[in-house]
Amino acid sequence: MKKFLVTILILLFSNTSYANVNVNNCDNLEKKSEKLSCLTKLKAKALKENSTEKAKIIQKKLSNFHKFNQKNVEKTEKGVANAGKKIGKKISETDKQIREKSKKTIDSLKDKIKKKE
Repeated sequence: MKKFLVTILILLFSNTSYANVNVNNCDNLEKKSEKLSCLTKLKAKALKENSTEKAKIIQKKLSNFHKFNQKNVEKTEKGVANAGKKIGKKISETDKQIREKSKKTIDSLKDKIKKKE
């Protein structure tokens, strides 16, 4: 009876290590959103089936995916910051020009008023 229980326990534990999760299932997807969703679902399925080895492999793929996306996000943020700086410079230059022209207009109006008096 003990041998029978031990055999059943061994089969149960070995069955969980060979879970029915294909870790390469999401590699062919090209859309990043679909790939991320697929990897997340695979990891959840692997954890549900108590397959920690496959979950680690999937987590490594998720980490690489996030690192790749982080680089693209940083490039985009730098581009947005540079565009913001250029726009800010143009705004300050335009503001200076408007102030100078308005000052000239006010001075010319003051001169006209003084001449009329």
